[in-house]
Amino acid sequence: MNKSVLMCVLAAGLALGPMGGAGWAAPQPGAAPAAAAPRAAYPVGEVVSDAPLHVRARPTVYSGVVKSLRPGQRVLLRCQARGGWVDGNPLWYRLQGANGWVSARFVHDHQPVRPC
Repeated sequence: MNKSVLMCVLAAGLALGPMGGAGWAAPQPGAAPAAAAPRAAYPVGEVVSDAPLHVRARPTVYSGVVKSLRPGQRVLLRCQARGGWVDGNPLWYRLQGANGWVSARFVHDHQPVRPC
């Protein structure tokens, strides 16, 4: 091996020595992989209306009422779709577990909601 190449390799080893080479170290046997943060299956929404919010069978105010939600109540949002306009907002959320729709105008989504 050429003397200058050997000196470069040794210099690189000395320079990286204090860093511990952590980026190149093999994982320790028996070490558990880092757990990913748990993620909710569905985004959470919060009812922001002053009065009870009607859950409807379809995403329109002309559809029948299935049930009502209390102001401040948290719900799971399955997906979002365009429907009848409510106070300038055409989006509606399909609820998980309630088999109905609520106007996005009266629900604050805490995470992004996927399209239906």
